[in-house]
Amino acid sequence: MKQPRIRLTLSVTHYIKQFKLKMDKEKKMNSTQVKEKVREAGADLVGIASLDRFKDLPAESNPLSVFPQCKSVIVVGRRILRGAFRGVEEGTNFGSTYGCFGHSYLENQFLSKTIYDVTCYLEKEGIEAVPLLGYRIKGEDKVLADGKPAANVILDYKILAQAAGLGEIGKGGFFLTPEFGHRQRFGMILVDEAFDADELKKVSLCENCDACAKGCPLKSIHAEKTISAGLKGHETDIFTIDEKICKVCKNGAFSQPVASDGVDRYAAACGRACMTALENKVSNRFENKFRKRSVWSVDINGSAAELSFVGGQAPVKN
Repeated sequence: MKQPRIRLTLSVTHYIKQFKLKMDKEKKMNSTQVKEKVREAGADLVGIASLDRFKDLPAESNPLSVFPQCKSVIVVGRRILRGAFRGVEEGTNFGSTYGCFGHSYLENQFLSKTIYDVTCYLEKEGIEAVPLLGYRIKGEDKVLADGKPAANVILDYKILAQAAGLGEIGKGGFFLTPEFGHRQRFGMILVDEAFDADELKKVSLCENCDACAKGCPLKSIHAEKTISAGLKGHETDIFTIDEKICKVCKNGAFSQPVASDGVDRYAAACGRACMTALENKVSNRFENKFRKRSVWSVDINGSAAELSFVGGQAPVKN
């Protein structure tokens, strides 16, 4: 008589285990829920890259070098306000317009807060999450752990944003999205959960356009010579850029070696020319055109220079 009782006990135990597994599966977050939380935290853009898209990246820029258990990368973007470019465009204010709201506050406070809040939420759900910005901060140039690259791993936000289906690298070296063109900054969250990845996106905003090259007063962008850049197998041809010249550019470029880009060119003459050229191609559009008058420019010595083309439209006289 005892044997049937044992079978009954085993049957009930098995049922309880299966029920718990089913409940755990139902509780488990999916990619749609993750993206909803990211947007609730203030993000304008969010995409997910799966392991197969980044596992073969060089160790020096591979998420697995930072987090070996990483199965997905959540890429988070917040827009650069068009109004943050206004002071530079007018040649009257650089610091408290673009310098703060386009760069330092946006990256170090607004975007960082979004990344932090989402990471907190994921950890509450039992998902290990590693928050990162696209900073190029130099670390140790020596190997500190056996079998690991030097302690100077820097993830390429452009490659990962492309892998997350958010856009692609344009001819001018800017990462372009169909929503904002180059007007966004990115952060990343590495997670040990395999979320569904977003489809890769072909943007093609640069077709028949070289506004960035023509808009550069210092001629540091060479449209006649291109190189291949982007996610392996999905590269685009981009113009060669002499960053040594960009570092001394006084036309709105910011040289910030610890920021996401060695030289921040978004508000520079080339970046504003790109933005002007794309304003009817992106989905975030405005009632009035960005460019109101002839663009100001200075040469490498800071003296006034002339531009025959300013990007997107002919110069407007004052």
